[in-house]
Amino acid sequence: MKTKELINKIVSVTLKNKKEFEGLLIDISEDWCYLKYIPVDYVVDGFMLINRRYIKNIEGLDDHNFKENILRLKGVIAEKNIELNIDDNVKLLSDMQSKVELIQIELKDPDKCYIGKIDLVKEHSFKARLLSPRAKWLLIESFLYKEIRAIYFDNDYVNSLQLVSSPISDLD
Repeated sequence: MKTKELINKIVSVTLKNKKEFEGLLIDISEDWCYLKYIPVDYVVDGFMLINRRYIKNIEGLDDHNFKENILRLKGVIAEKNIELNIDDNVKLLSDMQSKVELIQIELKDPDKCYIGKIDLVKEHSFKARLLSPRAKWLLIESFLYKEIRAIYFDNDYVNSLQLVSSPISDLD
């Protein structure tokens, strides 16, 4: 099955480091794979964009019909997704800057992530105002697109920090 034919289906994404993710495929481009993230069983926890340079394989699941039926009954499949232009890094991050409050950035090391708000989008990188695990605003950091393994948003962890963070305008 061609990858585009897997849109609106549950897929398994295997990374080159052998880590696997599962999700409902929303869209796919040359650079990004856009999913509703399913961390376990029938639980959807926000959205995730995986950089294709780190992906080894994308395939439909054998038991996808059963799981898709449950997610359809829960209303997850019918829910409107945040529309993002994933065909170009600058357009993607500019879209996210205007539509998504906070993002979780995962680089090559899967055990470390950064939470932040996109501040400035450039041709090969973007800048984000970082947020600490205690929801305190920190410095602005630059991230190269090619070093980003995944971007998560609208998940429980990010949304929880967003609830208790102060507006950025309160800085300085």
